Amino acid sequence: MKEAFWHLGWFFKKTYKRYIFVAFFLLVLSIIPVLPAKLLGLAIDEISTGILTFSHLLLFIGALLLVAIARYLINWVYHYEISRLGHQLSFELRENYIRHLFELDSETYERYTKGDLISRATNDLQNLTVLATNFLQTVFFNTGVVLSAVFMMMIINSLLTLASVIMMPFAIFWLNKKRLKKRAYYKIHREIYADMTENVLESIEGVKTVRAYANEEQDFIKTKKAIDRDIDSWWKIIKFESIYGPLFELVYTVSYFIAISLGSYMVITSNITAGELITFLMYVGMLYGPLVALSNVLNQVNNIAISDQRYHEVVSIVPKIVNTEYSKPILGFNKIEFKNVVFKYPKENQEVLMDVSFSIEKGKTIGIVGPTGSGKSTMIRQLLREYNVLGGEILIDGIDIKEFNTDDVHDLIGYVPQDHILFRRSVDDNILIGNPRASARDVHRAVALADFNKDLKELPYGLETMVAEYGGSLSGGQRQRLSIARALVRDPEILILDDSLSAVDALTEANIIKNLKEARQGKTNIIIAHRFSAVTMADEILVVENGRITNRGIHEELLKYDNWYKMQYLKQINEANEDGVGE
Repeated sequence: MKEAFWHLGWFFKKTYKRYIFVAFFLLVLSIIPVLPAKLLGLAIDEISTGILTFSHLLLFIGALLLVAIARYLINWVYHYEISRLGHQLSFELRENYIRHLFELDSETYERYTKGDLISRATNDLQNLTVLATNFLQTVFFNTGVVLSAVFMMMIINSLLTLASVIMMPFAIFWLNKKRLKKRAYYKIHREIYADMTENVLESIEGVKTVRAYANEEQDFIKTKKAIDRDIDSWWKIIKFESIYGPLFELVYTVSYFIAISLGSYMVITSNITAGELITFLMYVGMLYGPLVALSNVLNQVNNIAISDQRYHEVVSIVPKIVNTEYSKPILGFNKIEFKNVVFKYPKENQEVLMDVSFSIEKGKTIGIVGPTGSGKSTMIRQLLREYNVLGGEILIDGIDIKEFNTDDVHDLIGYVPQDHILFRRSVDDNILIGNPRASARDVHRAVALADFNKDLKELPYGLETMVAEYGGSLSGGQRQRLSIARALVRDPEILILDDSLSAVDALTEANIIKNLKEARQGKTNIIIAHRFSAVTMADEILVVENGRITNRGIHEELLKYDNWYKMQYLKQINEANEDGVGE
């Protein structure tokens, strides 16, 4: 819990004046509840002694009305300000979390699932907000009410007060000690909830695939199991609470019985008046809600401590690839060189790239081919600085890529990945992600280069047509071409097409390659492809097998020898001819 306060110290430091203001109102609110009971007790005593006058009755009624109005106004101001503080903290925590996610390396996204990251940004973040709002109210307001009520009870009769409340502190202490065991249950529940969220996300994202294979029942069973695990973990918490929760109510009932019994005896023996007894019982009644809330404080402490640990586990991750004050700017390049590059993914033991060496001259088109899983995409994505290489170096004009500002390196590149992620926005907005400052002319040029014009005419609202989540309203080929347009709108120095033409037909592929060759004179293109027709015009083709470059050269040179490239090329030619005959 101390760690949670420490982690939020930056927020409390800049808002402490507002918290002092809120604390003052909480103090007043904790005192106000004792006033009506006191007034009512005085009125009862005047009634029982027969000295109550009409003017006194009006005075009592007016005082009660004033207390009610004051309580309402102070309550309104308090809740308004504490809500503002809560929303501000929630916004800033979420902003910091999202901003940090964008700074993290790809390694982090392999370690955590989407469901886990989402649950930390929702449930756990909400619990941290509770620390700065409801938790403070629970502790300070309820403690204030209890102290005010007990103080007023002591004024009436100290012996009666001690007899009535003596068991309550011990009961609260014992219950809180028991509830320490619940912390483990809460932690398990958080992990299971994250797993359930991931399962539900997978089901939603993959609903079309599930339907296509008529696999709804199996997917439902898998998701239901995850939901059932979540319910079971929550049921353990409820079961624990249902056993120990009512115990305090039993203690309170006994305390109330003592107050009535002993208090009645004291009225009979003239130690206190009837009005004082009624007032005293009202104070005892006031204790129940605050003491129950205080007895549950440890639940909140456990929740907050777990959420703080989960939230800050992510935001405290230090990216391995960061810019420093010594990072060099880069606006262009003449040559990129891979020298003996070795790489493996963090969770894997086997190296994916082994002793890879090649160079890329500015203005050239490089084709990269190879069997599935040979390391083609991994090799070229090293330019994006997603990971640090294990060995060797990547040089830009003779300088290690690690010395350059990563953002500047990214600005040089227009990358079209294998997975074409589109957003629930208009076609135009999806393209502008590549370059938010692009003009309408730039957008139309990118659309034309990506051979997306004919598709644009078929869309109901052209560029303003809304794209469904993940591009679900578009065909595979349309998604690829829209992704290519998004990369081209920034007119990058280096265009990387990572198997980004696999879903388009041969004619469309030829049009795109032709457009790139004509429009990107002096710019560099890197085309990773399974279909060799996409790279035959490249200035150099690299053949990658098992993490190594096994052959290189232009298309005609590679066909002179018996190798994997020639074998695959002839196979694709034969398949194309067979398809043509079949049609």
